Amino acid sequence: MRATSEITTAVGTALVVDSDIDLLKQIAGGLHHAGFTVAAHSAVGPAIEAARELTADVAVVGADIALEYLATIAKEADHLLPRNIPVVLTAKSVEQVTSHPELAMRSSDYLLLPIASEELLHRVNTAIHRNRLREERRNESAFLRDRVRRISDDIRQTNEPSDMVELALQGIGEALDAEDVTLHIFDDARIASDPARWQRGVGIAQPDDVSDLLDELWVLGTELWRTSGSLAVIAGQLTEVPDTLPKIHAHMEGFDSSGLLLPVGEGATPFGLVWIVADRGARKWSSAEIALLQHLLGNLAHGMIQGQLIVGQQQVVDRLRELDAAKNGFVATVHHELRTPLSSILGYVELLQDGDAGDLPSPAQKMLKIIERNGQRLSGLVENVLALSVLDAGTALGRASIDLVHLLETVAADLLPLAARKNVSIRILPTDLALYVTGMWALLERACVNVLSNAVKYSPDGGEVTVSFTADDGAVRVTIEDAGMGIPADEVPQLLTRFYRATNSVAAEIPGTGLGLSIAAEAVERHGGSLSIQSELGVGTTVAIELPRT
Repeated sequence: MRATSEITTAVGTALVVDSDIDLLKQIAGGLHHAGFTVAAHSAVGPAIEAARELTADVAVVGADIALEYLATIAKEADHLLPRNIPVVLTAKSVEQVTSHPELAMRSSDYLLLPIASEELLHRVNTAIHRNRLREERRNESAFLRDRVRRISDDIRQTNEPSDMVELALQGIGEALDAEDVTLHIFDDARIASDPARWQRGVGIAQPDDVSDLLDELWVLGTELWRTSGSLAVIAGQLTEVPDTLPKIHAHMEGFDSSGLLLPVGEGATPFGLVWIVADRGARKWSSAEIALLQHLLGNLAHGMIQGQLIVGQQQVVDRLRELDAAKNGFVATVHHELRTPLSSILGYVELLQDGDAGDLPSPAQKMLKIIERNGQRLSGLVENVLALSVLDAGTALGRASIDLVHLLETVAADLLPLAARKNVSIRILPTDLALYVTGMWALLERACVNVLSNAVKYSPDGGEVTVSFTADDGAVRVTIEDAGMGIPADEVPQLLTRFYRATNSVAAEIPGTGLGLSIAAEAVERHGGSLSIQSELGVGTTVAIELPRT
């Protein structure tokens, strides 16, 4: 009854166009008598001007001249008026309209001559009513489209799935003027979110317990997801709910509002269902509303899954950082706890070798040399572990000014016992240049120790290791050259990889961990420099360290 009343009482502004003057007067008079404001024209030009000036609610046009100017009027109306003008044609026969698809497409309705006043008013008011309904639907769709865009933007601003759910449910509820919006969650490894419910006047809360319905909800959600569909319940009519879901049927008995059920998921399966409750009377959910909601829920599903991954990754990263901090603390403690007794052991070995405890028999001297050698190896390993910890932790290098020549002389002095055991001489070529770099002494010292000790270790008995310096305005270059066993050409690029050892050194059973050169290269790179290696099998190896000059 309400719809009929709205149609029969609709009035407004009417544009009447017809070349038949008598018919024009009849139609204009009838509409004017019914309360319409009428603009009547029998020619094309004035009609177009009227379309430009009027905000017409309806146009009644004679089919005899419609093909000449109807398309022009419609286009002008589309361009100039805030909404389309519904057009009612007056025709002598049905064929006059249907034989011209352009007329049928651009008209809302038609009347056959002769025209009865009651029929004219009914058709005109119906056209206006339908046009207003379409306009309302367009406005509602535009409003919902804008809200969906805003909600999707809000969802993208957070990585927390629970926040996404809250934003989506509240946004849907407010946009649709709904009473209740609930998200039911299935058991799914892709997400770890809890179910949630938004209610008007309450906000976000925990939903009612539907654990007894979850099996049937999953079946229903899976079917809707498979068909890209939705399930609408209008004013308690349960005909849309499949009979194969008796628990859902029983649960919804007495439901007297309008509801819409939509699946939420990504990929092959859904992980939940959204249930929207709104007081819509007998009005059905439009295809535009359902499409926009499905688009929004698609954004929500993608965001929840991605957010879950990001949150999980962040938790892993945080845990790794905790473990890394614990490792660094452990390494520092181990370094301290090992270095102190090692220094004591090597100190007492030196005292014994110097005869502070009296003369020792030859077998004891040999044993002390073995203890010293292995103690030095262990000391080097401890220092390398500490250097790795410093490099991996990204410790600030400091801004100390370092005399590189002095540093190499110190390193060479420390390695004299090792060189003496191998009967290898270390020759540092003199230079008058002042070669200073900026950084951390301990780290650069460790880099030079590793390179120089390698040169000594792989040199033949009686060999020589040469250290030389060159410089220009921007860089200092230290070259350490030996005449040792060399490295296979195809293995040189791998020497700076941690724990990698050349095959010939492994075959010769020369002790090592494969960390020395990699630590040296990383330490030099941390100082803004570079380390390069040139080697020829059976001839020797040259390592060049280049650092920024200060």
